[in-house]
Amino acid sequence: MNLMLKITGIIIIAAGILLTFRPELVSPAASQIAGYELIEKRVRWGFLIGTGILLCFFQHWGHRGMTVWATLAAMTYGIIIARLIGSFLDGFFIKQFYWLVIELILAAVFSWLYWRLIRQ
Repeated sequence: MNLMLKITGIIIIAAGILLTFRPELVSPAASQIAGYELIEKRVRWGFLIGTGILLCFFQHWGHRGMTVWATLAAMTYGIIIARLIGSFLDGFFIKQFYWLVIELILAAVFSWLYWRLIRQ
């Protein structure tokens, strides 16, 4: 079961990264969208990356608190990865940088709360 979750997670991460690089594979290509909106279009696939991260690395499925904090942390990591990919492809914008900082702080908080539950 654990091996199947890891394999599924890797496939989901790969799909999320592919769709982050090429979002027009599933949605119509918009030629009139500015760089900021292009990054936001890529960021929505970060949830797919986060789901794959959760399936690959999380092992405490029976504990509800750990599952909540691990899910929030994994989703935030996926969004961070997608935002960084979008920033490298479409350019850096100060508003995107602010979102990235907020997401990094949230990821640190969620990871700390998860780590705290593991140590109990």
